[in-house]
Amino acid sequence: MLEVVVAQASASRLDELIVVLGAEAKQVSDAVDFGRARVIVNRDHASGMSSSLLAGIAALGDDVDRAVVILGDQPDISGPLLNELLDLQERSTLPAAALSFGGLLHPPVVLARELWAELENLQGDVGCRALIRQRPELVATLPADGARKHPTDIDTPEDYQRLVKLSPDRMSDFRPGG
Repeated sequence: MLEVVVAQASASRLDELIVVLGAEAKQVSDAVDFGRARVIVNRDHASGMSSSLLAGIAALGDDVDRAVVILGDQPDISGPLLNELLDLQERSTLPAAALSFGGLLHPPVVLARELWAELENLQGDVGCRALIRQRPELVATLPADGARKHPTDIDTPEDYQRLVKLSPDRMSDFRPGG
């Protein structure tokens, strides 16, 4: 599944892709084709999602002015969706852009460099969703409509099986562990 997410991100106009791995990094690296993505390992992964987010941001060069935070367990993202979020953030002149479902902000999230320092305040199993929900006035929103649905979040084998049942024709691209 991670391989599908990386392929979708690679199909966007993102200049650089960084994948942050934690637990089981060696096994994941052996199983996944990362294409053009650069892989880094978060040695502090046990402290939660916030440490992986910070590791990814720290791996970006000084010339990078914004980052897109994408979750590796959301196979429904697409290159065009990421491009749409990038365009929205740029047009809005706000420092962030995110999907909005029923008024709640969700990843993927575009974050301008000016917000990166605020990520330092995150701890534990908390990602940038906490930041954008605390500061919604800084976020350009891409609302869900009839054609856009909440990206599926696959956290358990049961979630995966549910996705297989809902979309058997699409599932040939997804496989557990990949």
